[in-house]
Amino acid sequence: MFDFAQNLLDYSKKKGFNQLEVYIEKYIEKSFDLKNESDYSKSLSETIGVALRLIKDDYIFFVNSTLNDEKKVEDMIDNVSSMSFSKKIDAQILSKADDEFSFKEVNEYDESKIKEAIYEMSFAAKNFDKRIQQVKSSSVNINEKYIWVLNSFGLKAHQAYNIVDSQVSVLAKDKIEEMGWCDEKGFSLNDIDFVNIAKVASQRAVEKLSPSSFSTKKLSVVLSNEVMSYMLRYFFNIFSAQSVIDKTTKLEIGKKAFSSSVTIVDDNIAKGGVKFFIDEEGVQKKPTIVMQNGELKTFLHNTYTSGKLNCQNTANAKRFGFVNPVKVGPANFYLKPSNESLEDLLSTVDGFYITEIMGMHMANPISGDFSLGVNGFLIESGQKIKYIKASTFTDNFYNILNKVIKVANNVYFSGSVGSPSVWVADCIIGGED
Repeated sequence: MFDFAQNLLDYSKKKGFNQLEVYIEKYIEKSFDLKNESDYSKSLSETIGVALRLIKDDYIFFVNSTLNDEKKVEDMIDNVSSMSFSKKIDAQILSKADDEFSFKEVNEYDESKIKEAIYEMSFAAKNFDKRIQQVKSSSVNINEKYIWVLNSFGLKAHQAYNIVDSQVSVLAKDKIEEMGWCDEKGFSLNDIDFVNIAKVASQRAVEKLSPSSFSTKKLSVVLSNEVMSYMLRYFFNIFSAQSVIDKTTKLEIGKKAFSSSVTIVDDNIAKGGVKFFIDEEGVQKKPTIVMQNGELKTFLHNTYTSGKLNCQNTANAKRFGFVNPVKVGPANFYLKPSNESLEDLLSTVDGFYITEIMGMHMANPISGDFSLGVNGFLIESGQKIKYIKASTFTDNFYNILNKVIKVANNVYFSGSVGSPSVWVADCIIGGED
């Protein structure tokens, strides 16, 4: 791939571009699925894409193609002014590092072991409780990503990694029907407890079979690790340096914005996340403390934002697919856990444990305001007393993180963003009244 990239680089130079970058991405998804306890299937998909950033006369041009045909990409370079996005630049866009990196950690898998794990999950889920009517799906997905980055300053970088994601969904029935779901991610099959995933999915379904009514009240709230990770992911951009340029964040470096219990890091390696060695501009990734004890230490940067704001590049360039321009994105961005288990945290709480949210996409990503539908449990002395369905939770993201009392140790990743469960003081949960 580097030979292909170098040829494109040389061709672009001949066409008069003084700064340029070639990015090649190969993404492989292997899926293994057992539906309805009997229908086993597997699939394989692979995409290869090429993206170029070309600079001439202080303008940047962006072109991409799903084809790795060199002649067709050269034709795109020939016609770059008419078929690509261009923009006048006001800061350095491409990394000036002339480093060479090559990192690879891709595990090989035996399909027979994957199939065995899938059937094991299905069996464990179905036999968890007599009220489990059906195991809708048990699956394992293995995603592999390979990237090559070459630029005119001499940078030459390659990385390859994989992540395993296993999921189970079940249907429980007792007068009413409810679904239960659970997933777990790891770097290899050995990282995943397949039986536990099945049991958790089944338990979640069974626990929801006797919903109760609820009156509006102010009380402590525990946001599950899944819920908190979804919220943190949705509001990620307030931690991006691009939000400083766009004036869309309330955060300021050196100022305390959240509770002292909130420390947020962006790491190159995290359990349940991905192993990142370089970002998608080829810059080597290192752990970054974003927020410490509620105080913002840095925004996250790519080459452009670090140059524009004269700050250290945190190597957070991300494309979200080769067809998209480079943005600031998370590597493994997560709220740092404590040493306290969820069970120990819940044992000190009388309040509402939120396990599901609806309507996150309607929240305001700039102001932080949200109004969500929520499901969960009333908690007394650590015990789940009642399952409450279709309540409402209206608040503000900045306000929520300012009211965090404790965090647990059970980090869950939603994509590249993770969080443990968190205990938040003084929230209003709306009920039937």
